[in-house]
Amino acid sequence: MAQQQCKDGVSPMGKKDKALEKLGQVIQDLELKAGDRLPPERRLVELLDVSRNTLRSILHSLEARGLVSIRRGSGCYLRVGISSAHDNPLDLNLSPEKAIADQLEAAYMIMPMVAEHAAERIGERHLDELKRCSVNISRSIFQESTERVWSESLTFFRLIAVGTGNDFLVRTVEQICSADMPAYDFFFSMRRDEREAIFADHIKLLHAFRARDAEWARSITANYFLRMCRVLEEREQVPMNDLIFRSLREKAEQDEGIQTWQA
Repeated sequence: MAQQQCKDGVSPMGKKDKALEKLGQVIQDLELKAGDRLPPERRLVELLDVSRNTLRSILHSLEARGLVSIRRGSGCYLRVGISSAHDNPLDLNLSPEKAIADQLEAAYMIMPMVAEHAAERIGERHLDELKRCSVNISRSIFQESTERVWSESLTFFRLIAVGTGNDFLVRTVEQICSADMPAYDFFFSMRRDEREAIFADHIKLLHAFRARDAEWARSITANYFLRMCRVLEEREQVPMNDLIFRSLREKAEQDEGIQTWQA
């Protein structure tokens, strides 16, 4: 699979796998048991030699698998003991391609429903926050800051979830979007028109929310994540799950039909 290379020649996924191994070793060296707290975030960033965003992505992945518990204001706690019988003490057996496909499938299934619900409930204050966030996304694109594009986009979708007024949906969206959004890793290798289309979706969503058009909000969000899936499958050769594969094919056929009709 063609993967973006970091400055040191290590792919983002390879660096994450290495950090997972280091984390497993840290847990063993400290002889942590179920219920024990992991070292503070700042210390883990130093020990694993990763960014804060990558560390949080790793911890959220472990939380999703039931291995740790993240408690706001308290820290991250080990939920189960780990085995030293394997090269990777955490024994996650992660398939990078499968993890990406699963994450985007979940986003495609859930985020459009969240956006639809938000269109019916979101208040003016949250709409203003979304507008400010979209401006920040525009600035991060202008500055060519991949990390900021990722961070502000995560904030954008979290604000949409907050707009539903449902705290459980907020936590669900945080879980889906806080892991690595791989398409952002090579955001600036996309064609300009592709980047502009992704940014335009944020603006369209703002208009849909102001118009209280739930169906439009749902459609825009679904197309947003399908666009991410198409880029990953075509550029990075990441095989998508069957639901996404069928949806991409249907979207292509629909677009082809529209073009034929317009011609």
